[in-house]
Amino acid sequence: MKFKWMAVVLVLMLALSACASSQKPSASQNGDNGATQGTGSSGGGSKEQSITVVARSGTYYNTLSALAPKFEQETGIRVNVQEVGRDGYLQRVSTQLIGRGDGMDVVLLLNNYIGQFAAGGQLESLDSYMEQYSRSMDHFLPVAADAVKYNDQVYAMPLDVSTMFLVYRTDLIDTPPTTWEEYREVAKRFTQSINPDSPTEFGTTFQGKRGETQPKEWYQYFWAMGGEMFDADLKPQLHSQSGIDALQYVVDNFSTLKIVPPDITTYEFPEVLSAFQNGKVAMAIEWNSAYPTFADPEKSPEVYDKFAIAEVPGGKSYMQTWTLAVNSASKNKDAAFQFISWVTNEAAKDYALAGGIPAVKSVLEDPEVVKVRPEFPKIVETLGKAQSEPNLPEWPLIHEFITDAITAALAGEKTPEAALEEADENIVNLLESRGYYN
Repeated sequence: MKFKWMAVVLVLMLALSACASSQKPSASQNGDNGATQGTGSSGGGSKEQSITVVARSGTYYNTLSALAPKFEQETGIRVNVQEVGRDGYLQRVSTQLIGRGDGMDVVLLLNNYIGQFAAGGQLESLDSYMEQYSRSMDHFLPVAADAVKYNDQVYAMPLDVSTMFLVYRTDLIDTPPTTWEEYREVAKRFTQSINPDSPTEFGTTFQGKRGETQPKEWYQYFWAMGGEMFDADLKPQLHSQSGIDALQYVVDNFSTLKIVPPDITTYEFPEVLSAFQNGKVAMAIEWNSAYPTFADPEKSPEVYDKFAIAEVPGGKSYMQTWTLAVNSASKNKDAAFQFISWVTNEAAKDYALAGGIPAVKSVLEDPEVVKVRPEFPKIVETLGKAQSEPNLPEWPLIHEFITDAITAALAGEKTPEAALEEADENIVNLLESRGYYN
């Protein structure tokens, strides 16, 4: 199986790093005993403490930059938020972490990377800091709190949660579909090649571009059809009847029924957003972060006043959270922890009002916040039943195997059954080589 050279590099470097000691000094061993102690001091003197936070362009960089001055005012700790572009963001910060440089103190990561870097020793366990500062995870949504743990230790703080909704045209669809069978029938009704009188060209979409999002939409079909990622012995179950049915469903929508655009293999968040905005489709499975754009009369004049959101058919939503973690190579770990704890607790409401989606239930239900972000109660409802990916160190590579399978099936290169059989074989070989079945 071929996969990207970056994935190979990451595996080799992680294998080397795993040989190193994974013991991490505590806050006191690092000389980081609070904001009053300066870093880089010499000769008994003290310098102003500062930390560097690396964040992806867009909402995350903008909101963290907006909050940093308030944190500086309250603590005296200066915060330098560095912006990294969206394209290749995770690969770039992964390389920095593996290189064990101390140039960044706080890193923004997706939760499915935590297992990889916690096991490799690149992330600092936060348990001792939480005890020192009397912090807990109780204010977070449970699904988000669980997503930042590895081996029962906390390695990051949930910053921004994401899930997917069914977004649909209320002027065309009276009642949103609640099963995938109903979903297909509605999509057929609004596809012009099937119904020439349809006001939309296609009934729906699929985020079929190989990469970050593609499997995450597919999981929701898979879970709703009874699928499970692994059995009790950690053997992959993609090549189950549920997996085959779920992938066949997507392939048939694309190649046989043609109820989705013919270029869905180029579709991710922006393309789905555009297709619904511009009246190309009657409904779509889309990330919740699209809601403000759909509701904006200037950005979405065709749909802003005639759309609604509902749970995805089958009610098995996907959840991910962007998290803030502390680089284990940082020389400012205590200050870094103070910042990530503050942003995700005391400043969570400010973060929401600045455009973020915090993983804090009380904020998501706050009347002042809901007035600005009316979709938040639906997010709380959805995340109460949502699932996430297993937090295995090997998950980024497993993700590659799954997206390879979906891509091959959509391209007609393999049947869904053959594609998923190969994915399961690759996952078993990977986990076996890491000693999981010994």
